[in-house]
Amino acid sequence: MSCSNIEGLTQCTACHMYAVVEQQFQSAYLCCGCERIATLEARVRVLEEHVATLRSINNLERGLLLTEQELVGSDSRGGGEQQKDDRAVSWVTVRKSSVGKRKREAAPGFAHPNRFARLCEEDGSVNSGLAVLGEADLSNSRETSFSSSGGEESRARPKQMVVIGDSIIRKVDRVICQADRFNRTVCCLPGARVRHVVDRVDTLLGGAGHDPAVLVHIGTNDKMNGRWGTLKSEFRDLGSKIRQRSSNVIFSEILPVPRASLGRQRELRELNAWLKSWCRKEGFGFLEHWADFSLGYNLYSPDGLHLNGRGSAVLGERMVKRLEECLN
Repeated sequence: MSCSNIEGLTQCTACHMYAVVEQQFQSAYLCCGCERIATLEARVRVLEEHVATLRSINNLERGLLLTEQELVGSDSRGGGEQQKDDRAVSWVTVRKSSVGKRKREAAPGFAHPNRFARLCEEDGSVNSGLAVLGEADLSNSRETSFSSSGGEESRARPKQMVVIGDSIIRKVDRVICQADRFNRTVCCLPGARVRHVVDRVDTLLGGAGHDPAVLVHIGTNDKMNGRWGTLKSEFRDLGSKIRQRSSNVIFSEILPVPRASLGRQRELRELNAWLKSWCRKEGFGFLEHWADFSLGYNLYSPDGLHLNGRGSAVLGERMVKRLEECLN
């Protein structure tokens, strides 16, 4: 809407009030009051988003607290039963004395009504051979049934979830592995860089089964000064090695670092932008976090680098949600 000029008066496009302004406006004009209102509305929207994030974090903390209380209650009940069993056991006081070994009594003799039956068994007669063959067939049938049942169990086993990363993911296993501790694994490598994970892919995914879902969060400890090309090459090597073992690969965006300088924050954002485009080109998944953690600096520990309990819960919830979507 263009501003209206009436005899030297300029009309506000929001409140339609007139003001005496020396400057001529060709576009929409907002008075001082409307500009303040627009600024306050923008701030209110940001605060509402922040409140929604805090509410989700609070709900996650309540869920974790309830789960912890249930685990503590089950442990206490188990301890009580063990104490009852211990009380039921009768204890014997052993005094200092020389106790000799107790001689084992000889087994009573076995009466054989047929004097030659024992000789036939010792000579390896046909009857004894049939008995051994029957035992061998029975053992073979047991092994066959066990292997077949094991094969059915392995075929019915759900796909594994593996999360690999540096010390940023130190506490996310409390959320990721809560639902299924047998098929979900978190591999935390404190201080690791991209090249360290490349060297350990075969070891980390060796027991993950066939075609697991893999999520990688790495890059916080890598420096980009003068080695930007080398870092890209290391990410490419990492993606190719993981692709040999899994078709469900997700790379997690590097989190902002509150204690870092503006230059370091800019480097991280540039790396995330390249990582996102590279994942789209290679067919990998990409999980974004920057918008949620750039405003929530209360999710970090006092060192300004690692996440606290609330931050780990938020990150773990986002990771497990994306992994479940990938498998489903």
